[in-house]
Amino acid sequence: DVGKMGIPGKIIKKAGLLTDEEYELIKQHPQKGYDFLKKHPLDERIMNAALMHHERCDGTGYPGGYRREQIEPFARIVAIADTYDAMTSDRVYRAALCPFDVIHMFEREGIVKFDVEFLLPFLEKAVQAYLNTEVKLSTNEVGKVIMINHNEYSKPVVQVGNEFYDLSKESSDIVIDKVLI
Repeated sequence: DVGKMGIPGKIIKKAGLLTDEEYELIKQHPQKGYDFLKKHPLDERIMNAALMHHERCDGTGYPGGYRREQIEPFARIVAIADTYDAMTSDRVYRAALCPFDVIHMFEREGIVKFDVEFLLPFLEKAVQAYLNTEVKLSTNEVGKVIMINHNEYSKPVVQVGNEFYDLSKESSDIVIDKVLI
């Protein structure tokens, strides 16, 4: 996101929805980042990661609308991490999303937009980071993540007192609402 230095701060920090014109300016930050970095003696993969980190494997990204095989592998990795970080961080226009909601989104849509070769190991490591972490369930109960479900990373096993909830097998309305840190 080094190219965001070339975007007016009032747009970067805008609390409300961007206009179409403002969004088009934001979409220039990968190219601006690439242009800035190419003035420095850096590995081409780093510069391409800055340029292509908003590209998606299905061709829906920007600035070039590239497809998987056209996107630098480093950029495919950065795209996953950047998306996860953006969605799980507070922004001026919205609160951070629960990491398990983001992981669920990746499970639903990520296999088309992101490189599965990199996505699946990322999701597994992301969920491992929450092992033994307290979470609040949609039932308002507080429990601890004790086991990863390798078929659905967004639905681990949660222990609440002496009870165990395998969220992949429980009613679909029981989800992790919040990670308690």
